[in-house]
Amino acid sequence: MTATNGFTDGLMLRYLVPDHVKSLLVPGTDPQHERVRSLLTSVYDPASLDIRSVESVEVVHKEFQTAVHASIAVHGSWDKTIPTAEQARATVEVPATPPVHWIDMSLETVVVVKAASAGGLLASVEAEAGWTTADGAAARQDAYERPYRLRYAEPPPFEPTAPARSLPLRVSALFFDRLDLADALRRLGQAKRAVDAASPQPAAHDGGAPLASSAWLAVFPAVATDEPSRTTEQLAGALLATQGYVAAFETAP
Repeated sequence: MTATNGFTDGLMLRYLVPDHVKSLLVPGTDPQHERVRSLLTSVYDPASLDIRSVESVEVVHKEFQTAVHASIAVHGSWDKTIPTAEQARATVEVPATPPVHWIDMSLETVVVVKAASAGGLLASVEAEAGWTTADGAAARQDAYERPYRLRYAEPPPFEPTAPARSLPLRVSALFFDRLDLADALRRLGQAKRAVDAASPQPAAHDGGAPLASSAWLAVFPAVATDEPSRTTEQLAGALLATQGYVAAFETAP
């Protein structure tokens, strides 16, 4: 058995236990639920939804080794001359079978949060005064050409006693047997594009229109507990975060 299979197989066996999946999403060393917050903000636009607290996380479905087929494009052309009876020609280009991307663990979760709306509603629309062209002639004042000033109201203040919101969150996890960031970013990017292309457009929910069909979690083997190793994990997590991914480091099974 290769090292990759050993690490991946061990994690799949570990995550058969629901409590271990919960610990992956909400580690005991993460009292502020920063990992779940990062997963949420990769799907729900923080410009529209300001998450103040995470109340609970529930895993409603779990699946291992989910196959996702990359989308393919078929290009065709049809040529004809006039009159049609003289000549007709059709050509179709069919590419090879698309590659399959494997999601090591797919989770369907519901995250209950307390949140405030970050954007205000449209309060008023005002038409700008008339304007002139460079040569001094009056410009056309058709309604569709007239500039307008849009004024938005301030978002309502956060109300801690308001009902919590339940946000559906799909989490796609990839397992890596070693810390190879270049390989991880490539694999994550390919899998994300395949999942987004294969998934229907996410419907708007209580948190607004989702930015993506899934949040992405990269799981690496934990390294030694000395200070340089912790710094390496932090830097690796920061790098993946710039691309919208979340990193986790787990002890080898």
